[in-house]
Amino acid sequence: MTTLNRRNFIGAAAALAGGVALPRGASAQAQQLVVNTYGARWERFWRDTLLPGFQRSANIQATLDVGLGRTWMANLRAAGVNAPPYSILMINEVFANVLRAEGFFDRIDTAKLSNWSKLHPLAQNDGNSVFGMVNPIGLGYRSDMVRTPPRSWKDLWDNREFRGKTGMYQIGNSAGQMFLMLASKLYGSGPMDFDVGFRKIEELKPFPQVDFSGSLSTLLARGEVIVGPLDLPEVVALKRRGLPIEFAAPSEGMFMFEQSFNILKNGPAKDAAYRYLDYLIATETQTNLVNEFFITPVNRDVAIPESLRSQLPIGVNELNQIMTWDWTAFNAQRDAVIDRWNRVMR
Repeated sequence: MTTLNRRNFIGAAAALAGGVALPRGASAQAQQLVVNTYGARWERFWRDTLLPGFQRSANIQATLDVGLGRTWMANLRAAGVNAPPYSILMINEVFANVLRAEGFFDRIDTAKLSNWSKLHPLAQNDGNSVFGMVNPIGLGYRSDMVRTPPRSWKDLWDNREFRGKTGMYQIGNSAGQMFLMLASKLYGSGPMDFDVGFRKIEELKPFPQVDFSGSLSTLLARGEVIVGPLDLPEVVALKRRGLPIEFAAPSEGMFMFEQSFNILKNGPAKDAAYRYLDYLIATETQTNLVNEFFITPVNRDVAIPESLRSQLPIGVNELNQIMTWDWTAFNAQRDAVIDRWNRVMR
């Protein structure tokens, strides 16, 4: 396993985009499977556990590309639809939706996935991609500082003890965008009724805004906020640090952070990409992901391990409680929504 570096990427992408015949050695590299992941804990798990297991089982070598969604999007756009450096891409669905509209992705050929039938329907994403990792988002709250635990999203408005003590995501984070659609749905005519959604969220001011769930966790740990939208794995991590925090699955439903796995329409190693995707959603791999990242499994044969059941109350059967969103409709208004948020939610 090697790591994709900028020089190799630019050289291969330029040659492919320009129709130049690659040297013999470069041709082999162009056909190599490139697997992307995030840094820190993600990179360590992919490098030490996930990729070695895949390579042993499939007898396929892979290159690891560590980065962020905006970097992978930039790489794809630089190379173009016809010569992508990736054959499979893991990215949040809000960004995958944009790249899908630009023509980069194929629909999933389900015949190439032996584990497709084991997937919960939520994870099948209507055949557009596979949600291989799901982090349910509900309400995280300080059990030592909250007298009446939340049971509904509407408690953020109705429970006076939360006033001025609620954490909120910035609109640049997909959780902030989902919360806006949630408020629009709960109190307006639907998820795109942003006039109502903005008005209702303004009622919760003042509130601190955070960029990532880790930042919200810090505010909860300090007691600067006592409640906020938070993903279950982050709650588990805080509990393991000894923080008195609990997770509530609101009665209206949860939403989620997901990792959407997409097959590139013109990827150089599509067969290998499908084998990697099939490995990722297999029972053993999903179990490993649960143990490492506290995700909710998407393979219906995977149960939450006994050692985690008290901390992970959301299993594959509870994925029916996850709300999904029309990212095509949201992305059509994304720039205007972000501009409006930045003006009124300061």
